[in-house]
Amino acid sequence: MRKVMIGCPLRNRAWVLPRYLDCLEKLDKSQCQVQYNFIINDCNDHTPQILAEFARRQPGIVRIIEKNYDSPGGYRRGQYNFERLAQLRNLLLKAFLESDCNYLFSLDSDILVPAVTLTQLLADNCDLVSALVCNGYEIGDSGIYNILKRNSDGSYIHMRNFPRDRVFPVDCTGAAYLIKRAVIAAGVGYSGHRGGEDIAFCEDAASRGFGIFCDGRVECLHLMREDKG
Repeated sequence: MRKVMIGCPLRNRAWVLPRYLDCLEKLDKSQCQVQYNFIINDCNDHTPQILAEFARRQPGIVRIIEKNYDSPGGYRRGQYNFERLAQLRNLLLKAFLESDCNYLFSLDSDILVPAVTLTQLLADNCDLVSALVCNGYEIGDSGIYNILKRNSDGSYIHMRNFPRDRVFPVDCTGAAYLIKRAVIAAGVGYSGHRGGEDIAFCEDAASRGFGIFCDGRVECLHLMREDKG
């Protein structure tokens, strides 16, 4: 049976973490075995305690790595240090390669997934495939999702007209995506040199010949801000 690691970096997510973890527990896991790996950094809320309780409910399959910095950056949307976030995500990739998992499901901690997500993304059998996540609520544009196409000048635009009934190719995605081990084993990694760390990851994957896709049938709920949760 296929093995999937689920995880992400997180900081000060106590406001959403119980709902996030509840969704993880409710995922259909009939087609896989799962384990969890979370990278926590510079928390000053109850995030570590909530994760510790989750680990007690899931004995033997939850790993929590703590990586703190002497000068922590902001943790709210718009305050991120992308290079630091890239470092944290690369720690997750390292932990994944130390495991025996076949896939990494990178799922941001403010994303609530439907129960069918893993089953559907595994069935897609892509190198890298994301679920749909709306990123536009905060600016009043519900047509902005986590999927982008690259222009000839290297810039990116949000895809607005896309199928909801199948898998389709994209140039960049993020937030909630399933990655085959071969992609990470090839050395694909994160950096902040392109702005958002997911852009660098997707560009690195594409440059090595890996396909990047989105499944328009799977849409997640994005709780973008604490005061909107």
